[in-house]
Amino acid sequence: MRDLIELVNLINKTKLKSNEFLNAIIEPGSKMEKLFKGLLDNSITSDEDVKALFKNETGVNVTSLKNKLKERLLDAIFLLDFKDANYSSRQKAFFECYKKWSAAMTLLIRNAKIVGIDQLELLLRHTKHFEFTELTLDILRVLRLQYSTVDGDIAKFETTKKQYLEYEQVWQMESKAELYYSELMAQYTNSKSTKTEVMDQARAYYNELKEFMEVCPSFKLHLFGRMVHLLIYNSVNDYVNTARLCEDAIEFFDKKEYDSGLPLQVFYYNLIVCYLQLGEFEKGQQVIHRCEYYFEEGSFNWFKLQELFFLLAMRTGHYTQGYHLWEKVTNYPNFKDKQPQIVEMWNIFQAYVFYLIKLEKIPESVLSERSKRFKMAKFVNTIELFEKDKRGMNISILIVKIIYAIAERDYEKSVDRIEAIDKYCSRYLKEKDTLRSNCFIKMLLQIPIANFHREATARKAERYLKMLQSEEAGSASQAHEIEIVPYEALWAMALESLQLKIYKKRD
Repeated sequence: MRDLIELVNLINKTKLKSNEFLNAIIEPGSKMEKLFKGLLDNSITSDEDVKALFKNETGVNVTSLKNKLKERLLDAIFLLDFKDANYSSRQKAFFECYKKWSAAMTLLIRNAKIVGIDQLELLLRHTKHFEFTELTLDILRVLRLQYSTVDGDIAKFETTKKQYLEYEQVWQMESKAELYYSELMAQYTNSKSTKTEVMDQARAYYNELKEFMEVCPSFKLHLFGRMVHLLIYNSVNDYVNTARLCEDAIEFFDKKEYDSGLPLQVFYYNLIVCYLQLGEFEKGQQVIHRCEYYFEEGSFNWFKLQELFFLLAMRTGHYTQGYHLWEKVTNYPNFKDKQPQIVEMWNIFQAYVFYLIKLEKIPESVLSERSKRFKMAKFVNTIELFEKDKRGMNISILIVKIIYAIAERDYEKSVDRIEAIDKYCSRYLKEKDTLRSNCFIKMLLQIPIANFHREATARKAERYLKMLQSEEAGSASQAHEIEIVPYEALWAMALESLQLKIYKKRD
Protein backbone atom coordinates (compact mmCIF):
# COMPACT_ATOMS: atom_id res chain seq x y z
CA MET A 1 0.00 0.00 0.00
CA ARG A 2 2.89 2.36 0.70
CA ASP A 3 4.08 2.24 -2.91
CA LEU A 4 0.60 3.11 -4.17
CA ILE A 5 0.24 6.00 -1.70
CA GLU A 6 3.64 7.30 -2.82
CA LEU A 7 2.58 7.21 -6.50
CA VAL A 8 -0.73 8.95 -5.83
CA ASN A 9 1.00 11.73 -3.89
CA LEU A 10 3.59 12.15 -6.64
CA ILE A 11 0.90 12.47 -9.31
CA ASN A 12 -0.97 14.98 -7.17
CA LYS A 13 2.11 16.99 -6.20
CA THR A 14 3.64 17.42 -9.64
CA LYS A 15 0.33 17.56 -11.53
CA LEU A 16 -0.41 16.10 -14.92
CA LYS A 17 -0.21 18.48 -17.86
CA SER A 18 -3.99 18.74 -17.87
CA ASN A 19 -6.95 17.23 -16.09
CA GLU A 20 -7.97 15.61 -19.37
CA PHE A 21 -4.91 13.37 -19.15
CA LEU A 22 -5.91 12.21 -15.66
CA ASN A 23 -9.45 11.51 -16.84
CA ALA A 24 -8.04 9.48 -19.72
CA ILE A 25 -5.94 7.41 -17.33
CA ILE A 26 -8.56 6.97 -14.60
CA GLU A 27 -12.18 6.87 -15.75
CA PRO A 28 -14.36 9.41 -13.88
CA GLY A 29 -16.82 7.71 -11.54
CA SER A 30 -14.99 4.37 -11.65
CA LYS A 31 -13.90 2.24 -8.70
CA MET A 32 -10.36 3.15 -9.61
CA GLU A 33 -11.09 6.86 -9.24
CA LYS A 34 -12.80 6.17 -5.92
CA LEU A 35 -9.68 4.37 -4.69
CA PHE A 36 -7.41 7.14 -6.05
CA LYS A 37 -9.33 9.85 -4.18
CA GLY A 38 -9.38 7.79 -0.97
CA LEU A 39 -5.60 7.42 -1.12
CA LEU A 40 -5.22 11.12 -1.87
CA ASP A 41 -7.24 12.35 1.12
CA ASN A 42 -5.60 9.79 3.48
CA SER A 43 -8.89 8.07 4.25
CA ILE A 44 -7.32 4.85 2.87
CA THR A 45 -4.05 3.62 4.36
CA SER A 46 -4.51 -0.17 4.38
CA ASP A 47 -6.20 -3.07 2.57
CA GLU A 48 -8.83 -3.08 5.31
CA ASP A 49 -9.72 0.53 4.44
CA VAL A 50 -10.13 -0.46 0.76
CA LYS A 51 -12.43 -3.36 1.71
CA ALA A 52 -14.47 -1.01 3.91
CA LEU A 53 -14.75 1.49 1.04
CA PHE A 54 -16.27 -1.13 -1.28
CA LYS A 55 -18.13 -3.19 1.32
CA ASN A 56 -21.49 -2.47 -0.30
CA GLU A 57 -20.27 -3.33 -3.81
CA THR A 58 -20.03 -6.85 -5.12
CA GLY A 59 -17.24 -8.39 -7.16
CA VAL A 60 -14.48 -6.01 -6.05
CA ASN A 61 -11.08 -7.71 -6.02
CA VAL A 62 -8.95 -5.43 -3.84
CA THR A 63 -5.59 -6.80 -5.02
CA SER A 64 -6.55 -6.57 -8.69
CA LEU A 65 -7.90 -3.03 -8.30
CA LYS A 66 -4.74 -1.87 -6.56
CA ASN A 67 -2.52 -3.43 -9.22
CA LYS A 68 -4.49 -1.86 -12.07
CA LEU A 69 -4.32 1.58 -10.45
CA LYS A 70 -0.59 1.18 -9.93
CA GLU A 71 -0.07 0.25 -13.61
CA ARG A 72 -2.13 3.25 -14.76
CA LEU A 73 -0.16 5.63 -12.55
CA LEU A 74 3.18 4.22 -13.71
CA ASP A 75 2.06 4.74 -17.31
CA ALA A 76 1.33 8.37 -16.42
CA ILE A 77 4.83 9.15 -15.14
CA PHE A 78 6.03 10.46 -18.52
CA LEU A 79 3.02 12.80 -18.64
CA LEU A 80 4.11 14.61 -15.49
CA ASP A 81 5.20 18.21 -15.91
CA PHE A 82 8.22 19.09 -13.77
CA LYS A 83 8.83 22.50 -15.32
CA ASP A 84 6.83 24.41 -12.73
CA ALA A 85 7.73 22.12 -9.84
CA ASN A 86 10.08 23.25 -7.10
CA TYR A 87 13.12 21.39 -8.44
CA SER A 88 16.56 22.67 -9.40
CA SER A 89 17.28 23.28 -13.07
CA ARG A 90 19.50 20.19 -13.09
CA GLN A 91 16.77 17.99 -11.60
CA LYS A 92 14.28 19.20 -14.20
CA ALA A 93 16.85 18.63 -16.95
CA PHE A 94 17.50 15.10 -15.66
CA PHE A 95 13.85 14.17 -16.08
CA GLU A 96 13.55 15.82 -19.50
CA CYS A 97 16.77 14.28 -20.82
CA TYR A 98 15.84 10.75 -19.82
CA LYS A 99 12.38 11.22 -21.27
CA LYS A 100 13.91 12.32 -24.60
CA TRP A 101 16.42 9.44 -24.45
CA SER A 102 13.57 6.95 -24.08
CA ALA A 103 11.70 8.57 -26.98
CA ALA A 104 14.79 8.53 -29.23
CA MET A 105 15.55 4.88 -28.46
CA THR A 106 11.93 3.96 -29.17
CA LEU A 107 12.22 5.70 -32.55
CA LEU A 108 15.41 3.79 -33.38
CA ILE A 109 13.89 0.45 -32.41
CA ARG A 110 10.94 1.25 -34.70
CA ASN A 111 13.41 2.04 -37.53
CA ALA A 112 12.73 5.78 -37.53
CA LYS A 113 16.50 6.26 -37.59
CA ILE A 114 16.73 9.72 -39.16
CA VAL A 115 14.62 11.44 -36.54
CA GLY A 116 15.95 9.17 -33.76
CA ILE A 117 19.61 10.02 -34.45
CA ASP A 118 18.74 13.69 -34.88
CA GLN A 119 17.12 13.66 -31.42
CA LEU A 120 20.18 12.02 -29.87
CA GLU A 121 22.54 14.58 -31.40
CA LEU A 122 20.44 17.41 -29.98
CA LEU A 123 20.13 15.66 -26.62
CA LEU A 124 23.90 15.20 -26.37
CA ARG A 125 24.40 18.96 -25.98
CA HIS A 126 22.12 19.02 -22.96
CA THR A 127 23.59 15.95 -21.25
CA LYS A 128 27.07 17.45 -21.59
CA HIS A 129 25.93 20.83 -20.26
CA PHE A 130 24.27 19.32 -17.20
CA GLU A 131 27.07 16.75 -16.71
CA PHE A 132 24.94 13.61 -16.98
CA THR A 133 27.96 11.41 -17.62
CA GLU A 134 26.23 8.02 -17.80
CA LEU A 135 23.57 9.24 -20.23
CA THR A 136 26.21 11.02 -22.30
CA LEU A 137 28.09 7.71 -22.61
CA ASP A 138 24.93 5.89 -23.67
CA ILE A 139 24.24 8.47 -26.38
CA LEU A 140 27.86 8.44 -27.61
CA ARG A 141 27.81 4.65 -27.75
CA VAL A 142 24.71 4.65 -30.01
CA LEU A 143 26.06 7.47 -32.20
CA ARG A 144 29.45 5.78 -32.51
CA LEU A 145 27.77 2.64 -33.82
CA GLN A 146 25.54 4.64 -36.19
CA TYR A 147 28.42 6.65 -37.69
CA SER A 148 30.60 3.57 -38.20
CA THR A 149 28.23 0.81 -39.35
CA VAL A 150 25.35 2.72 -40.97
CA ASP A 151 26.61 6.13 -42.15
CA GLY A 152 30.26 5.19 -42.75
CA ASP A 153 31.22 8.70 -41.61
CA ILE A 154 34.83 8.19 -40.42
CA ALA A 155 35.29 11.80 -39.22
CA LYS A 156 32.19 11.68 -37.01
CA PHE A 157 33.10 8.20 -35.83
CA GLU A 158 36.62 9.30 -34.74
CA THR A 159 35.29 12.40 -32.98
CA THR A 160 32.62 10.40 -31.18
CA LYS A 161 35.08 7.65 -30.23
CA LYS A 162 37.45 10.24 -28.70
CA GLN A 163 34.61 11.81 -26.70
CA TYR A 164 33.45 8.41 -25.54
CA LEU A 165 36.90 7.53 -24.17
CA GLU A 166 37.11 10.89 -22.35
CA TYR A 167 33.69 10.50 -20.75
CA GLU A 168 34.41 6.87 -19.93
CA GLN A 169 37.39 7.99 -17.84
CA VAL A 170 35.23 10.58 -16.08
CA TRP A 171 32.56 7.95 -15.44
CA GLN A 172 35.11 5.56 -13.93
CA MET A 173 36.29 8.22 -11.46
CA GLU A 174 32.71 9.21 -10.63
CA SER A 175 31.88 5.56 -9.95
CA LYS A 176 34.96 5.16 -7.80
CA ALA A 177 34.13 8.29 -5.78
CA GLU A 178 30.55 7.09 -5.27
CA LEU A 179 31.76 3.63 -4.21
CA TYR A 180 34.32 5.05 -1.76
CA TYR A 181 31.73 7.32 -0.17
CA SER A 182 29.24 4.43 0.10
CA GLU A 183 31.85 2.18 1.76
CA LEU A 184 32.76 4.85 4.29
CA MET A 185 29.14 5.62 5.13
CA ALA A 186 28.32 1.92 5.54
CA GLN A 187 31.02 1.72 8.23
CA TYR A 188 30.07 5.06 9.70
CA THR A 189 26.36 4.28 9.91
CA ASN A 190 26.78 0.81 11.41
CA SER A 191 29.62 1.89 13.75
CA LYS A 192 31.75 -1.08 12.73
CA SER A 193 34.98 0.90 12.76
CA THR A 194 36.60 3.34 15.13
CA LYS A 195 36.64 6.97 14.10
CA THR A 196 40.40 6.77 13.52
CA GLU A 197 39.88 3.94 11.05
CA VAL A 198 37.20 5.90 9.18
CA MET A 199 39.46 8.96 9.07
CA ASP A 200 42.47 6.98 7.78
CA GLN A 201 40.42 5.20 5.13
CA ALA A 202 38.75 8.46 4.04
CA ARG A 203 42.16 10.10 3.69
CA ALA A 204 43.49 7.21 1.56
CA TYR A 205 40.41 7.35 -0.67
CA TYR A 206 40.56 11.12 -1.04
CA ASN A 207 44.27 11.05 -1.90
CA GLU A 208 43.39 8.75 -4.78
CA LEU A 209 40.55 10.98 -5.99
CA LYS A 210 41.98 14.47 -5.54
CA GLU A 211 44.43 14.46 -8.46
CA PHE A 212 41.62 13.77 -10.90
CA MET A 213 39.34 16.27 -9.12
CA GLU A 214 41.96 18.98 -9.66
CA VAL A 215 41.67 18.65 -13.44
CA CYS A 216 38.07 17.44 -13.83
CA PRO A 217 35.12 19.61 -12.70
CA SER A 218 32.60 16.74 -12.95
CA PHE A 219 29.46 17.30 -10.86
CA LYS A 220 29.21 13.76 -9.52
CA LEU A 221 32.95 13.35 -8.94
CA HIS A 222 33.09 16.51 -6.86
CA LEU A 223 29.90 15.71 -4.97
CA PHE A 224 31.14 12.34 -3.71
CA GLY A 225 34.83 13.26 -3.68
CA ARG A 226 34.17 16.27 -1.48
CA MET A 227 31.93 14.21 0.79
CA VAL A 228 34.81 11.73 1.21
CA HIS A 229 37.11 14.67 2.01
CA LEU A 230 34.57 15.91 4.55
CA LEU A 231 34.60 12.58 6.38
CA ILE A 232 38.32 12.92 7.15
CA TYR A 233 37.49 15.76 9.52
CA ASN A 234 33.86 15.00 10.31
CA SER A 235 34.80 11.56 11.64
CA VAL A 236 36.90 13.15 14.39
CA ASN A 237 34.56 16.09 15.02
CA ASP A 238 36.93 18.67 13.54
CA TYR A 239 34.16 21.17 12.86
CA VAL A 240 36.46 24.07 11.99
CA ASN A 241 37.99 22.22 9.02
CA THR A 242 34.65 20.64 8.11
CA ALA A 243 33.11 24.13 7.91
CA ARG A 244 35.98 25.29 5.69
CA LEU A 245 35.47 22.37 3.29
CA CYS A 246 31.72 23.00 3.19
CA GLU A 247 32.29 26.64 2.23
CA ASP A 248 34.71 25.54 -0.53
CA ALA A 249 32.16 23.03 -1.86
CA ILE A 250 29.36 25.60 -1.82
CA GLU A 251 31.55 28.04 -3.78
CA PHE A 252 32.39 25.30 -6.32
CA PHE A 253 28.78 24.26 -6.97
CA ASP A 254 27.55 27.87 -6.94
CA LYS A 255 29.78 28.54 -9.95
CA LYS A 256 28.07 25.92 -12.08
CA GLU A 257 26.10 27.26 -15.05
CA TYR A 258 22.97 25.59 -13.67
CA ASP A 259 21.31 25.35 -10.28
CA SER A 260 23.08 22.44 -8.55
CA GLY A 261 20.35 21.77 -5.98
CA LEU A 262 21.27 18.63 -4.01
CA PRO A 263 24.98 19.33 -3.35
CA LEU A 264 24.17 22.80 -2.06
CA GLN A 265 21.58 21.33 0.30
CA VAL A 266 24.07 18.71 1.52
CA PHE A 267 26.95 21.12 2.15
CA TYR A 268 24.80 23.90 3.59
CA TYR A 269 23.25 21.37 6.00
CA ASN A 270 26.69 20.14 7.11
CA LEU A 271 27.90 23.72 7.47
CA ILE A 272 25.01 24.55 9.79
CA VAL A 273 25.76 21.43 11.88
CA CYS A 274 29.33 22.74 12.23
CA TYR A 275 28.17 26.12 13.49
CA LEU A 276 25.71 24.35 15.80
CA GLN A 277 28.51 22.31 17.34
CA LEU A 278 30.81 25.34 17.50
CA GLY A 279 28.10 27.44 19.16
CA GLU A 280 28.25 30.09 16.41
CA PHE A 281 24.67 31.40 16.42
CA GLU A 282 25.13 34.44 14.18
CA LYS A 283 27.12 32.53 11.54
CA GLY A 284 24.65 29.66 11.60
CA GLN A 285 21.72 32.04 11.31
CA GLN A 286 23.30 33.76 8.30
CA VAL A 287 23.90 30.41 6.57
CA ILE A 288 20.31 29.30 7.20
CA HIS A 289 18.96 32.50 5.64
CA ARG A 290 21.40 32.04 2.76
CA CYS A 291 20.36 28.48 1.96
CA GLU A 292 16.60 28.47 2.59
CA TYR A 293 16.10 29.00 -1.15
CA TYR A 294 17.40 25.48 -1.77
CA PHE A 295 14.94 23.82 0.62
CA GLU A 296 11.35 23.58 -0.57
CA GLU A 297 9.15 25.02 2.18
CA GLY A 298 7.13 22.27 3.85
CA SER A 299 9.38 19.48 2.54
CA PHE A 300 11.09 16.92 4.77
CA ASN A 301 14.46 18.64 4.29
CA TRP A 302 12.94 22.03 5.10
CA PHE A 303 11.71 20.70 8.45
CA LYS A 304 15.17 19.21 9.12
CA LEU A 305 16.66 22.64 8.42
CA GLN A 306 14.29 24.22 10.96
CA GLU A 307 15.39 21.56 13.47
CA LEU A 308 18.98 22.71 13.09
CA PHE A 309 17.93 26.35 13.50
CA PHE A 310 16.04 25.48 16.67
CA LEU A 311 18.96 23.50 18.12
CA LEU A 312 21.30 26.36 17.24
CA ALA A 313 19.10 28.79 19.19
CA MET A 314 18.82 26.43 22.17
CA ARG A 315 22.55 25.66 22.30
CA THR A 316 23.50 29.33 22.28
CA GLY A 317 20.95 30.57 24.82
CA HIS A 318 18.68 32.27 22.29
CA TYR A 319 15.64 30.68 23.92
CA THR A 320 13.07 33.26 22.79
CA GLN A 321 14.12 32.82 19.14
CA GLY A 322 13.81 29.07 19.66
CA TYR A 323 10.30 29.54 21.03
CA HIS A 324 9.22 31.64 18.03
CA LEU A 325 10.64 29.01 15.68
CA TRP A 326 8.72 26.27 17.51
CA GLU A 327 5.53 28.31 17.09
CA LYS A 328 6.25 28.84 13.37
CA VAL A 329 6.91 25.16 12.62
CA THR A 330 4.16 23.58 14.71
CA ASN A 331 1.61 26.03 13.29
CA TYR A 332 2.58 25.07 9.74
CA PRO A 333 -0.45 23.85 7.71
CA ASN A 334 -1.13 20.14 8.25
CA PHE A 335 1.92 19.84 10.52
CA LYS A 336 0.41 16.91 12.44
CA ASP A 337 0.18 14.91 9.20
CA LYS A 338 3.91 15.16 8.49
CA GLN A 339 6.30 12.22 8.87
CA PRO A 340 6.30 10.79 12.45
CA GLN A 341 10.00 11.55 12.98
CA ILE A 342 9.35 15.22 12.17
CA VAL A 343 6.29 15.56 14.41
CA GLU A 344 7.84 13.68 17.33
CA MET A 345 11.08 15.66 17.19
CA TRP A 346 9.13 18.91 17.52
CA ASN A 347 7.07 17.39 20.33
CA ILE A 348 10.34 16.75 22.18
CA PHE A 349 11.45 20.30 21.44
CA GLN A 350 8.11 21.46 22.84
CA ALA A 351 8.85 19.83 26.20
CA TYR A 352 12.16 21.70 26.46
CA VAL A 353 10.51 24.97 25.40
CA PHE A 354 7.94 24.64 28.16
CA TYR A 355 10.57 23.70 30.69
CA LEU A 356 12.30 26.97 29.84
CA ILE A 357 8.97 28.81 30.07
CA LYS A 358 8.37 27.31 33.51
CA LEU A 359 11.77 28.57 34.66
CA GLU A 360 10.96 32.01 33.14
CA LYS A 361 13.87 31.76 30.68
CA ILE A 362 11.35 32.70 27.99
CA PRO A 363 9.32 35.82 28.95
CA GLU A 364 5.57 35.43 29.37
CA SER A 365 5.00 38.50 27.22
CA VAL A 366 5.92 36.61 24.02
CA LEU A 367 3.72 33.58 24.68
CA SER A 368 0.67 32.75 22.60
CA GLU A 369 -2.56 31.44 24.14
CA ARG A 370 -1.89 27.84 23.13
CA SER A 371 1.52 28.06 24.81
CA LYS A 372 -0.16 28.12 28.19
CA ARG A 373 -1.80 24.70 27.84
CA PHE A 374 1.20 22.37 27.97
CA LYS A 375 0.79 19.14 29.98
CA MET A 376 3.78 16.85 30.53
CA ALA A 377 1.51 13.80 30.85
CA LYS A 378 0.09 14.51 27.40
CA PHE A 379 3.60 14.96 25.97
CA VAL A 380 4.65 11.54 27.28
CA ASN A 381 1.76 9.89 25.42
CA THR A 382 2.66 11.55 22.09
CA ILE A 383 6.10 9.91 21.82
CA GLU A 384 6.19 6.44 20.29
CA LEU A 385 8.88 6.34 17.63
CA PHE A 386 11.77 7.89 19.56
CA GLU A 387 11.07 5.95 22.76
CA LYS A 388 12.62 2.99 20.93
CA ASP A 389 15.78 4.98 20.17
CA LYS A 390 17.46 3.93 23.41
CA ARG A 391 20.88 5.44 22.68
CA GLY A 392 19.46 8.42 20.84
CA MET A 393 16.51 10.76 21.30
CA ASN A 394 14.97 8.71 24.12
CA ILE A 395 17.78 10.10 26.31
CA SER A 396 16.42 13.62 25.70
CA ILE A 397 12.90 12.44 26.56
CA LEU A 398 13.89 10.85 29.88
CA ILE A 399 15.96 13.86 30.92
CA VAL A 400 13.24 16.45 30.25
CA LYS A 401 10.69 14.39 32.22
CA ILE A 402 12.99 14.41 35.25
CA ILE A 403 14.01 18.07 35.19
CA TYR A 404 10.41 19.14 34.56
CA ALA A 405 9.21 17.17 37.61
CA ILE A 406 11.98 18.81 39.69
CA ALA A 407 10.94 22.25 38.44
CA GLU A 408 7.39 21.46 39.57
CA ARG A 409 8.75 20.39 42.99
CA ASP A 410 7.12 17.01 42.43
CA TYR A 411 9.96 15.17 44.16
CA GLU A 412 8.21 11.84 44.52
CA LYS A 413 7.68 11.62 40.77
CA SER A 414 11.28 12.77 40.32
CA VAL A 415 12.55 9.91 42.49
CA ASP A 416 10.61 7.33 40.48
CA ARG A 417 11.93 8.69 37.19
CA ILE A 418 15.51 8.98 38.43
CA GLU A 419 15.48 5.40 39.73
CA ALA A 420 14.24 4.22 36.34
CA ILE A 421 16.93 6.17 34.48
CA ASP A 422 19.66 4.65 36.70
CA LYS A 423 18.92 1.19 35.29
CA TYR A 424 18.61 2.66 31.80
CA CYS A 425 22.02 4.28 32.10
CA SER A 426 23.77 1.04 33.09
CA ARG A 427 22.12 -0.83 30.23
CA TYR A 428 22.32 1.56 27.28
CA LEU A 429 24.85 4.33 27.98
CA LYS A 430 28.14 2.48 28.43
CA GLU A 431 29.91 3.56 25.25
CA LYS A 432 32.06 6.65 24.71
CA ASP A 433 29.62 8.06 22.14
CA THR A 434 27.13 8.73 24.96
CA LEU A 435 29.69 9.93 27.55
CA ARG A 436 28.16 13.38 28.03
CA SER A 437 24.67 11.95 28.45
CA ASN A 438 26.03 9.35 30.87
CA CYS A 439 27.75 12.04 32.96
CA PHE A 440 24.64 14.22 33.04
CA ILE A 441 22.41 11.37 34.10
CA LYS A 442 24.90 10.47 36.86
CA MET A 443 24.58 14.08 38.02
CA LEU A 444 20.79 13.76 38.11
CA LEU A 445 21.16 10.59 40.19
CA GLN A 446 22.83 12.63 42.93
CA ILE A 447 19.70 14.74 43.44
CA PRO A 448 17.64 12.22 45.47
CA ILE A 449 20.81 11.00 47.22
CA ALA A 450 21.28 14.58 48.45
CA ASN A 451 17.59 14.73 49.41
CA PHE A 452 16.92 17.46 46.81
CA HIS A 453 19.15 19.92 48.69
CA ARG A 454 20.76 22.35 46.28
CA GLU A 455 24.24 22.71 47.81
CA ALA A 456 24.54 19.04 48.76
CA THR A 457 23.55 18.01 45.23
CA ALA A 458 26.14 20.35 43.72
CA ARG A 459 28.88 18.86 45.93
CA LYS A 460 27.96 15.25 45.16
CA ALA A 461 27.72 15.89 41.41
CA GLU A 462 30.94 17.90 41.15
CA ARG A 463 33.16 15.06 39.88
CA TYR A 464 30.64 14.15 37.17
CA LEU A 465 30.35 17.81 36.19
CA LYS A 466 34.12 17.97 35.69
CA MET A 467 33.97 14.84 33.53
CA LEU A 468 31.15 16.43 31.53
CA GLN A 469 33.11 19.64 31.02
CA SER A 470 36.18 17.71 29.89
CA GLU A 471 34.16 16.38 26.93
CA GLU A 472 32.89 19.51 25.22
CA ALA A 473 29.61 19.24 23.28
CA GLY A 474 31.32 20.34 20.08
CA SER A 475 33.78 17.45 20.19
CA ALA A 476 31.49 14.78 21.65
CA SER A 477 30.72 11.64 19.67
CA GLN A 478 26.98 11.51 20.31
CA ALA A 479 24.46 12.64 17.70
CA HIS A 480 24.10 16.42 17.67
CA GLU A 481 20.30 16.24 18.13
CA ILE A 482 20.41 14.53 21.56
CA GLU A 483 21.68 17.45 23.65
CA ILE A 484 18.94 19.96 22.93
CA VAL A 485 20.05 22.43 25.61
CA PRO A 486 23.70 22.12 26.70
CA TYR A 487 23.90 19.87 29.74
CA GLU A 488 25.94 22.46 31.63
CA ALA A 489 23.08 24.97 31.22
CA LEU A 490 20.45 22.36 32.10
CA TRP A 491 22.37 21.46 35.25
CA ALA A 492 22.48 25.09 36.39
CA MET A 493 18.71 25.29 35.82
CA ALA A 494 18.09 22.02 37.70
CA LEU A 495 20.07 23.31 40.68
CA GLU A 496 18.09 26.56 40.62
CA SER A 497 14.91 24.49 40.90
CA LEU A 498 16.10 22.78 44.09
CA GLN A 499 15.47 24.16 47.55
CA LEU A 500 17.95 25.18 50.20
CA LYS A 501 16.45 22.69 52.64
CA ILE A 502 16.44 18.90 52.77
CA TYR A 503 13.41 17.15 51.32
CA LYS A 504 12.10 14.36 53.52
CA LYS A 505 10.34 11.62 51.65
CA ARG A 506 6.87 10.78 52.88
CA ASP A 507 6.43 7.34 54.42
